[in-house]
Amino acid sequence: MILWNDPKISRWFFSGLVLLLLLLIVLVVLLPVSPASVAFPSRDSGVFLYTGWRVLHGEIPYLQIWDHKPPLIYYLDAIGLAMTPGSTWGVWLVEIVSLWLAAALGYKVLNKLYSLYVAVFISFLWLFSCFYLLAGGNLTTEYALPFQFALLFFFQKAENSRDYGWRGFVIGVVTALLFFIRQNEIAIAIAIGLFLLIKRISQREIKKLLTDSITILAGGLVVTSIIVGYFALKNALPAFWDAAFLYNFFYSDARGTMDRVNALIQGMNQLENAGLAQIALLGWGSALALLCFKTDRIAADHRSFLWVAIIALPLEFLMVSIGGRPRIPYFMALLPVFTVFAGFTIWVLMDSLLRDIPKFAGAALILMMVGTLGWVIAADYVEISDSLRQPGGDQAVIAYIQDKTNTDDYVLMWGAETSYNFATRRLSPTRFVYQTAFYTGYEQKNTLVQFLNDILSKRPKLIILTGEDKLSDFRFVHRDNQVGALMDEVKNRYSSVIKINNWQVFSDPSQ
Repeated sequence: MILWNDPKISRWFFSGLVLLLLLLIVLVVLLPVSPASVAFPSRDSGVFLYTGWRVLHGEIPYLQIWDHKPPLIYYLDAIGLAMTPGSTWGVWLVEIVSLWLAAALGYKVLNKLYSLYVAVFISFLWLFSCFYLLAGGNLTTEYALPFQFALLFFFQKAENSRDYGWRGFVIGVVTALLFFIRQNEIAIAIAIGLFLLIKRISQREIKKLLTDSITILAGGLVVTSIIVGYFALKNALPAFWDAAFLYNFFYSDARGTMDRVNALIQGMNQLENAGLAQIALLGWGSALALLCFKTDRIAADHRSFLWVAIIALPLEFLMVSIGGRPRIPYFMALLPVFTVFAGFTIWVLMDSLLRDIPKFAGAALILMMVGTLGWVIAADYVEISDSLRQPGGDQAVIAYIQDKTNTDDYVLMWGAETSYNFATRRLSPTRFVYQTAFYTGYEQKNTLVQFLNDILSKRPKLIILTGEDKLSDFRFVHRDNQVGALMDEVKNRYSSVIKINNWQVFSDPSQ
């Protein structure tokens, strides 16, 4: 009893209880994408898992496996696969830790800004909004969340302390890590930079601007130097730059303005399912109005934080739609800033409704709101969970690969089907584990020639194509006599042996 009456001990106990509650919510959200439900990875997840598997065998991304995402996703998957060799349960554990850290940091930010009740309800709201965007899990946007929330958390700490110091250094570190998970998710970091620039210049604090900037840049440069230095030492820096940067510039430029607008609309439709988008946009407008016309309604130590979030939201809209593709998981990038403004809306309502009533009444209201939200999304949760439990991949193809090849045989999945290489643990004969770049026109003739020569020199036991496609260079953007001659040699060596459902299987009779 004496211990319980100690404010410090009771505060620790309550914080632990909240963190446990957040962990339970995270488990509920991620349960439908666990290996027990998603036995076969999605296309993108399959590439990350395959690359993570090969990293554990000493291979270098970009140099020996071509993909155009920044590198940290491959090493996160490698860590997960190392924890549970032979299964993806370890990767799911990495997902749990990642989302739980995001939830814990988000709760800390919300609790500091608003109140306990608001923090609990909005944490529940954004986590279940995230559920609509998971698309099978193990995607870059999911792992970016804790770093986005960490930026908000450390900026809040830095502003409240009036001294950036080591906090600025951490902001730089987190920004760099976020950049090397997904480059277009640094809107919060850009907003922090713009805010500091405007604030310090308007207050004529040029020396402080330089000090803060140098501290933040130092943190970013430390991480960047380690990552760039690693790939330079492995002679993979040109391949890294080409795939993770130049190709992404090409990828983004391929779509126009209307594609970007349509992508944003479709992504917002998913964020409206649990009401997060509507509540957040109302909060953004309300916060902007109060900061401009009724500043005294907002605590002085919260104004800087809200200004950064206000700047960040349009930047997030711009950056999340930059690819012009309505890929639902992309819109996880909006969750942290939406969380801040959804919290603002609920705080304004509760501040006016609950100002003079007992705390237990506020707790009862939040409990009712959480229960109502749970009831609203329950049907969607069951439906999406059931869809994810459907057998993934073509089990007949997987069985055929495992029956007709050994673990040291090469298997080429012609197209974008690296998930089958990972599921069967069969190596691709080429670093171009999927060949999208050859059909978009980005890769030049020399890399296409390298791809075809890899097939002829490594002699994969099987080549597997989807649909009614044939071994042909017809769809390659670069076609000439040399490419045609190499393709003819591949076709002469490999012949069709079986059709399995919608798949064509080719093999070399001489093997």
